[in-house]
Formats: sequence, C-alpha cells, structure tokens
Amino acid sequence: MASDTMLSALNRYLRPLRRTHDAQSCGQCMGACELCGAEGVSTKMARASQSLLECCNGCIGSMGLIAEQVMRPRVSAPAEPRSHISGKGITGVDIMTKDEMELASDFNSRIRNAREHRGLSQEDLARKMNEKIGVIQKAENGIRPTDSLVNKFAKALDVRLFVESMSHGHTMVTSDSDRQMTISDAKKQIEKSPKNKIAKKKGRKIGVSRSGARSRR
Repeated sequence: MASDTMLSALNRYLRPLRRTHDAQSCGQCMGACELCGAEGVSTKMARASQSLLECCNGCIGSMGLIAEQVMRPRVSAPAEPRSHISGKGITGVDIMTKDEMELASDFNSRIRNAREHRGLSQEDLARKMNEKIGVIQKAENGIRPTDSLVNKFAKALDVRLFVESMSHGHTMVTSDSDRQMTISDAKKQIEKSPKNKIAKKKGRKIGVSRSGARSRR
C-alpha cells in the first residue's frame, strides 16, 4: 500500500516531464525515465501503479515492472493535390472534337459561291485575307488549303467549311466516280447491271420439274 502511494506521488511529480513518443513506439528508445528522472538513457514503456510510464531499465528491474508494447497509429502525410489542366488547343478548337470535324468535300464550291454572292473578285478576296491571289485560285480549284487558311476563308466569307465527319460505324463503298454510296446503293446498282438482267432472263427460260430435272419451256 505504501509503495503504491509513493509511486502515485512520484508519478504526479514527474508527469510534466513526459514526452511524446514516435509512431510505433513499442521497444527500446533513448529518452528520459519518468520514474527516476535520468535523461539520455534507454527507456521502455512500462505500467506502474496503473499508469503507463517511460521507464529506464534500472527502474524496471528494481521495481519488477513489465515492459509493454504500445502500438500507436501511423499518421500519414496528406497527399498533395494534383493539378489538373484542361482547356482548348492553340487554335481554339476543342481537342476532343477535333477529330469529329472535317473539311467539306465541296469546300471549293462553297468558297466560290460565297465570294460571288458578296460581289468580290478573287483579287478583292485576296486583299481582304491579306493573301496572294494564287491562294484563292488554288482553293477554288479544289486544292485543299491548310486549316489556318480554311479558317481565314470561313471568317472572311462567313461560310461554313468544316462539317461533321462521317461515323466510322457506317460501311461505305466507293464507286468508280469516287462518289461514296451505301451498301444498299451498291446492291441496287448490281441488280440493274445488264449482265444481271441477262442471267435473270436465262433463269426464266429454264424450268425445274418436281423430280429436280431441268426442262426448257
């Protein structure tokens, strides 16, 4: 009973000297003994009179204390926020929609019609765009201009030259005239061909009997 009273009084006296342990403080470390006050000694956490104290090996051995392993939660450093940059490209066109637009196949006709509708000659349009007249002539002849020139044409003539690209899900067949058509159009064209008509006529002349033998009508 007297020893418990003495330990309680000693604990109250040495309580201000307690130190905060590192995370995962469970074994031996260098510090100050909270029982005898020795500093720079090897200490362990031990329970004395229902209190968990940082004790040196001398106090643990002389008082018959038992060292305990105390696991404290590890505090992780907060993750740095990642910067997210989103926006538009240099030309002002959204990167996600860039591949969804393409130059209209009749861009040359659109440029020519828009120019003539405004009563401009090729020379007038060249001066308005601050370009050479050869640039205007090439574009109206069907030679594809650069994207920057296409934008200049569209701004100067207030005409739409970029259109939505055709979906990759549609299967297209190209004819000899380089005109795009669907598979159903190609099938109809094959059915209308002269060779197919001759084959159908021959098929009508030749009949098939119930026994499976062919007979001419």
